[in-house]
Amino acid sequence: MTATIAFCSSIYTAAIPVIAEYYGCSRTISTLGVSTFLLGFVFGPLLFAPLSEIWGRNTVYRITLFIFLISQVGCALAPNITTLLVFRFFSGFFGSPTVTNSGGSLTDLWPQSHRSVPLALFSAASFLGPVLAPTAGGFVSQYTSWRWNFWIVLILGGTVYVTMFVFLPETYAPKLLQDKARQRGHPLKNDIKGRHYEGLTRPWIMLFTEPILFLLSLYMAFVYGILYLDFTAYPIVFRESRGWSMSISGLSFLGIGLGMAIATAGSPLINRLHGHYVRKLGGSYPEARLPHLIVISWFIPLGLFWFAWTALPPIHWISSILSGVPFGLGLVALFLGITSYLIDCYGQYSASALAANAVLRSLFGAAFPLFAGRMYESLGTPWATSLLGFLALALAPLPWVFYRWGPKLRGMSKYHLKTLAVEAEEKAAAGGSK
Repeated sequence: MTATIAFCSSIYTAAIPVIAEYYGCSRTISTLGVSTFLLGFVFGPLLFAPLSEIWGRNTVYRITLFIFLISQVGCALAPNITTLLVFRFFSGFFGSPTVTNSGGSLTDLWPQSHRSVPLALFSAASFLGPVLAPTAGGFVSQYTSWRWNFWIVLILGGTVYVTMFVFLPETYAPKLLQDKARQRGHPLKNDIKGRHYEGLTRPWIMLFTEPILFLLSLYMAFVYGILYLDFTAYPIVFRESRGWSMSISGLSFLGIGLGMAIATAGSPLINRLHGHYVRKLGGSYPEARLPHLIVISWFIPLGLFWFAWTALPPIHWISSILSGVPFGLGLVALFLGITSYLIDCYGQYSASALAANAVLRSLFGAAFPLFAGRMYESLGTPWATSLLGFLALALAPLPWVFYRWGPKLRGMSKYHLKTLAVEAEEKAAAGGSK
């Protein structure tokens, strides 16, 4: 599910020039198809992540994924650019739960000690999807109609939708307990209205009152914004500077994809590192998720500076593509580590925490492509990319900051303290039942 939605988010980028020509609009207006999709990702999690903590995971998945598929038909048949942009918003809005709520589903299924590998696969799906999509979209747009980009997503999504009913069980424990109580004829005393209000407002409250969540979300949002900026910047560099065709320029993202694949393949090692630091710290503290990020966070500025000064001729094209490897590796490792850290910190509130994280991330992803073209034209490729590198350099120490002072900040978090209280009650109840 996650890979399909992520694939949909960026397959559009390969067709931006063709769409602009077809509808007779500017390239900036055509680029809005990326931004409106990600704006849907801003608002969708605020509604659907809390609802998953009320209705359960599967009810939300089944409703929203079906509407997402309908929106692909709207995109493919759009008679004008306005209709296309509206349906792209609906695609992001109703596609968002399969990405933002999946972290909660993984938390339901795997204990803290075994989460690294599942979360690594989830991270790979989240980011390999948008990286591989421009490659596929480039060939589709050059050799068939750009509308086939949406038909392909419809086929992929329809296949996933059918298999979801067969293989994906409900995982949210409170929903399962409610279903059992209902089957036994026990009355349910739930303040649904109050839970809806609390659930809808909680991500906003957490984002602006939890320093851990805000700062790490800001960091992740910046890196995520660079990824979507690259979907606009890479075509400028490789089509205009090197004269590559639409289809071949899509292959330039394979360096980033290789870095992501390496990070995913290294997830068992990350799991062992987590176990080592759990023993070193004397318990399963969230900070055990961060030590490897203290080093890997520097891969992001490394990749950016490398690309900045090797992207243009006469330097061979392979160097600029290989610069994507440390960026892709760092991106997935950071996403995996930060997601795991937030889940460990906020426990039962992890869906709301990840929704808040997704909101900020999507805002950056929506905004960055809009100014990428102007920035690269004004500053040139070396200095435009270097500017991003300097900002990434300033943010790179954050994993060390939270490894050092995270326990103190967690001690001031009411949501973390509530999570600890619930876990203590569950352990006490389990001990009593034994």
